[in-house]
Parts: sequence; C-alpha cells; structure tokens
Amino acid sequence: MTFALSVTLAFIFILKLFIIWETIRYRGKITNMAGMMISMSLGMIGGLTVGVILGILLLGDLFSSTILAMLIGVLAGFLAGLPIGLMPVIDGTLAGIMGGMMGAMLGEMIAPEYQETIIRVMFLLFIGIIVILYQMMQQEFIKSKAIVNHPVTMIVLFVLFTVGYNQVGPLITPSHSSNNSNHHHSIGINSVVIQADDYSFTPSHTEIKAGEMVTITLDNIGEVEHDIEIIGMEAEIEEQASSHDHGQGNDQLHLHSFPGEKQEITFTVITTGTYRYVCTIPGHEELGMTGVIEIVS
Repeated sequence: MTFALSVTLAFIFILKLFIIWETIRYRGKITNMAGMMISMSLGMIGGLTVGVILGILLLGDLFSSTILAMLIGVLAGFLAGLPIGLMPVIDGTLAGIMGGMMGAMLGEMIAPEYQETIIRVMFLLFIGIIVILYQMMQQEFIKSKAIVNHPVTMIVLFVLFTVGYNQVGPLITPSHSSNNSNHHHSIGINSVVIQADDYSFTPSHTEIKAGEMVTITLDNIGEVEHDIEIIGMEAEIEEQASSHDHGQGNDQLHLHSFPGEKQEITFTVITTGTYRYVCTIPGHEELGMTGVIEIVS
C-alpha cells in the first residue's frame, strides 16, 4: 500500500468519525428521520468507497474483500444511528451491508488500467457526500454561524481539495493485488500454471517477460468446468492443446477445461502491458474468478 493510499484511507475514517461524533454531540436535537438519513448515507458511501479499495487491494479474493467492506460499512452506519434510535441503526446497518458488497464487487471487476482512477473518483465522491451530509446537519440541528460552515465556503474548499488530491503520488503499485503469496506471486517465464478452483484463480497475479515464448496451463482442480480468457492481449500463438474452445478462433488466448483436466496454450507476447484474465462461464467472473497478467520488458 502506497503512502498516498494510506492517507486516503485515513481521511475516510477520520471523516466517518467526525460525522459520528457530531451525531453524538447533538443527539438530543436530531429527529428520527434525520438520524435515519445520516446513518444510511454514512453506511452506504463508507462501505462502497472502502469496498472498492479493498476489492482492488485483495484482487482475486472477493470473499475477504466483501466481508471486510461489509463490516466497515455496517460499523459506520450502526455507530451513526446508535445515538438516535433503533430505526437509524437498522437503516445504517442495512446500507453498510449493501454498500460494502457493491464496492467489493466493483473493485474486483475494474480493469487494472482504471484502478487508480476509480479510487480517486470514489474518494472524491465520498468527500462530496460527506460535505452534503454535513450541510444537511447544519440546517437541521447544528446551525453554526462559522464562515467555514457556509455552503459557498465548503464548495470552494472542496474544489481546492479536489485539485490538490489529484496532484498526489500514485495510489497503487503493480504489486497491489495482495501481500499473500497465495494471491500475488510471479511465475517464471516459459511455463505458467494457473489453477482454477471454485471460484478463484491461483495465482491471481502473474508476470511474463515480453518476447519470450510461454506456455500457460489451465489446471482445473475444482468440481465444475472453468475456462480462462486473457482480455485484449495480442500474441503469436504457437500451439493450443485444447479441444474445448467455446467457439473461439485460433487468435484468441482462451482455454477451457473440465474438472480434473489440464489444458495449455503456447504463445509469444511482444507488447508490454497489463491484462486481465477471467473465467467466461456465466457468473464465475462475478464470484471472483479474475486475475492479472503483466507483460514486462
């Protein structure tokens, strides 16, 4: 995790705590409806934003990213609603569950070249929602006359913050997928074995050297059929040892195997870049069967 991403996460949690603290301070003035809006908004946007980040950081482990994002979203919604009453607690909890689930799935599905952008967009969306939420709290029960709390001042500060935030360093690195060796490690060139389980690829991150001939083997150790397709990669295919091509042409980097079966393809990639691979069996990609191949010089 980069320093910029650490600061981003720190801002998210600080702003969540700020809103929760304000609901505790003014709990006697907050109506049930306002409390429901606060807890629902904080649970949803908090779970969604953190879920996207976790989905990217834990690429290939959708279960863990979803559970963590749901817990974080639920905690934010629950704590924001707790000083008000039972209905805000229920609203915040349900919103946190939904936001965490959607965020983790979105982060898992984002192509590597857009991961940096989506994190920045989601963080600025989070800041914008917090600003709007705080303005609603100002009008309803805080009623502070400080100039910093004026809507125009907050809009100007938000614009300045957006410009400054877009100047910070990179949020993620090519090795962001996971610190766990089961989900992020490079395989030596010329021979790559990708195991397909129910429902994940191991490894979920692979590095190949450009210009070298490589053989990728799809080893299906699961209990249902799986395939693998590398999206957008152009390569010179030497050999494809597969009798199940799903109608793909000879120029497609696509393998299919039944349970207990191995299939392989040999090719050479000339152009460097980062490419996603997915299982195209309906529903499998959404359950976490995705990965990344980096072609390095």
